[in-house]
Amino acid sequence: MKTGSLPKRIALALLCALFLLNFTGCGPKSEMDFTAVLFRDILTLDPQAASRSSELQIIGEIFEGLCRVDENGEAVPGVASRWESSEGGRRFTFHLRKARWSDGEPVTAADFVFGIARALRPETAAVNVQDLFVIRNARAVYAGQAEESALGLTAENDRTLVVELESPYPDFPLLTAGAHYMPCRENFFDESAGHYGLSAAYLLTNGPFDFAGNYAWDTGYNERSVSLTASTTYHGERTAEPATVKYLIDYDESYDSDPLAALTAGSVDVWPASRSLLLAAEERDIPSIAADNAVVGLLLNPQDEALHNVYLRQMFIQTIDRQELLARGAELGPEARGIVHSGTLWGGEPYYAQGEQAFAPQDPEITGGLDYLLDSMELERVPSITVLCPDDPASTQVADGLLIAWNRTLGNAFNLLPLPQAELEYRVRAGDYQAALYTLAGGPTAFDALAAFGSESSPQLLNDSDYDGQLKGAAFDRSACKALEASLQAQYVFYPLFEGRTAYVLNPKAEGITVLPSGLVEFAGGKKRK
Repeated sequence: MKTGSLPKRIALALLCALFLLNFTGCGPKSEMDFTAVLFRDILTLDPQAASRSSELQIIGEIFEGLCRVDENGEAVPGVASRWESSEGGRRFTFHLRKARWSDGEPVTAADFVFGIARALRPETAAVNVQDLFVIRNARAVYAGQAEESALGLTAENDRTLVVELESPYPDFPLLTAGAHYMPCRENFFDESAGHYGLSAAYLLTNGPFDFAGNYAWDTGYNERSVSLTASTTYHGERTAEPATVKYLIDYDESYDSDPLAALTAGSVDVWPASRSLLLAAEERDIPSIAADNAVVGLLLNPQDEALHNVYLRQMFIQTIDRQELLARGAELGPEARGIVHSGTLWGGEPYYAQGEQAFAPQDPEITGGLDYLLDSMELERVPSITVLCPDDPASTQVADGLLIAWNRTLGNAFNLLPLPQAELEYRVRAGDYQAALYTLAGGPTAFDALAAFGSESSPQLLNDSDYDGQLKGAAFDRSACKALEASLQAQYVFYPLFEGRTAYVLNPKAEGITVLPSGLVEFAGGKKRK
């Protein structure tokens, strides 16, 4: 597909080779190759259409939006070197640096306008586009009630983009780091003739990494992988240190059974870490990295036959002993204040006010209505359910505390099933659970955590059209998000207990790899010690 860009790529390669005669800074860097694992296949790397975490991981390396979100959850320059807001935070003006696509052509403000507009088109089939609805008329365009020309997006020139919002939203720059906001060059997209994002040959990139070649995205049987290399056209603030990053989709099964052995041997350089794996890594002095971005809580499956009744879910949640659970799980982290991680900011200030607790209060007396509830459901007793939990001691202690409270108040015996973290997450993703002690990863904004319960999210934690309507209609202001969170709490699907983390264990020789608030890994600063 990239035949038109081939001469420029050859010229760049020859220029780099000439520099190598006198300098060591261009080209592959010795022992700077990294390997990671993707636990789900990739269907598309079209930023506007992608939804899987495996897809978003790659997109985060090969694309760059107007802004980026750093490991502290702050908006920092991406393609936009600077920006300012006006009209009380309703209008943002982004000034683009001299950025280039992987074929050497400039990235322009019009590329961002086209990318965002395309995410709202029905044929793109983008999911979770609510993050775009803060833009003026975006919701109407998505619903087919307005033309794309009505969007609050104006490319004043190639390097100036003006965005007008429906209402003031000081954290809008954080949203522009999301996949739906990535640029897309219209002429290249049109020439792709329906293949855009389906292979390395049908994608232009503008991030610190590029594909190692047109066949770098290997879909062969038992050999699926994606190979990235440091971009020769990227000159932003996160120039890639590694020469290559290879993502394995098909990999040696022994990595699953003993990831620490794979890390110390250098077979892989980063591995998602459960609490039990973190404890084992700490004992062996193997490094780890983490982002404080999650909330650990009790997850109930509203699609399960035993738990489809919201009043029964309320019974399970309001009859547990919160203080006992907090004491049992003190090692898991501090007490959660709500579904949103308490470190999340809104306009530079904490999302939760001091002392605020955004979860349903305990009400042991609720069992007074138990007989009526059971009669209405034509049940003789509360259904016995199984709680899945991670297989580390602290998590098992907390889950056991749930069972003790329910056995005491609900008059039935309940079951506990500790599982490895990967298997627990697979069961939740497949909907094969009744209850789980679950880690809900958020993101840089409060809306990210609440959007995780939309029906288009994976895993599907709540399939409720009323909530979906509220989510799509929510204004980007604090009171609207608080109302949305209260609505979610009233579903009694997730009960927050502890502040959590998204963690990874590293190859002992690796450093400079970071975890973003989204839970994705950033390799651009990665280095390896000899």
